[in-house]
Amino acid sequence: LSAAGIPMISYASTNPGLSDATAYPDFFRVVPSDALQGPALADVVTAGSSTMPALLYMTNDYGSGFADSFEAAWGTANLCAKSGYADTATDFTAQVQAVMDNGCDSVVLISYAADGAQIIEDLATAGFSGSIYGGDGIAEEGLCVSMASNATCAGVVATKPASPTPNERSMAFAALCGAVPDCAGGIYTAEAFDALAIIGFSIAALAASPPGTPLSAMIAVVGNGFVGASGVHTFAANGDVGGAGYCVGDFTVTDGVASYDCNRHWDSVNGITDV
Repeated sequence: LSAAGIPMISYASTNPGLSDATAYPDFFRVVPSDALQGPALADVVTAGSSTMPALLYMTNDYGSGFADSFEAAWGTANLCAKSGYADTATDFTAQVQAVMDNGCDSVVLISYAADGAQIIEDLATAGFSGSIYGGDGIAEEGLCVSMASNATCAGVVATKPASPTPNERSMAFAALCGAVPDCAGGIYTAEAFDALAIIGFSIAALAASPPGTPLSAMIAVVGNGFVGASGVHTFAANGDVGGAGYCVGDFTVTDGVASYDCNRHWDSVNGITDV
């Protein structure tokens, strides 16, 4: 879109490469770069007492960028196995076999919910009993829905951008979203709302601006301390936001009902803390 002079605000693009304002001008995002989520996930794996993780990841921009960030934080030499797959793949035999053949004690899964669920089920079928960790792509209760038994997702730990200090807009959105099952069980819903809201306010502000003012300039103005449903956003010069750290959530299943709950928090200063 930038090639056509059209600014974009993403609600879910976390690839570290998108921080390059020269390659991606007029690009903004309301979620932090995975350059931070990689170290967060590495600390979570360490806290779980895992020492030989296999890194399974999608080879699209999201998966590769996040996987590179995790690998840099963890150390290539410390990986038990590493296997990528296309985001259109439906057969994960090779990935599961790599985990089993190398005796890995854990799996770090950089995936979306659908492929992540299948890989977790395939690992269980193969007899894998180690820990499973993941990122924001699986950090939703929808991960468990497509499984033959949602008990299979119990014990999985996943990170996602943390919720900031509540504000009037975030509380109102949470109440409205929570009343709609598709929204309540979704991912990046508040971020999608904020991206659309910032664009809307920016277009409105453009009408009162001097002729020739680019929309991207108004987005930068509106996005300076914007109080949104997913937090307070201030765009850096390259369109990035700092975020509020990461939720470290656990999947549990009680009486047949799956739940994903943020019981810990990670930030670059304090590491992992209980909440």
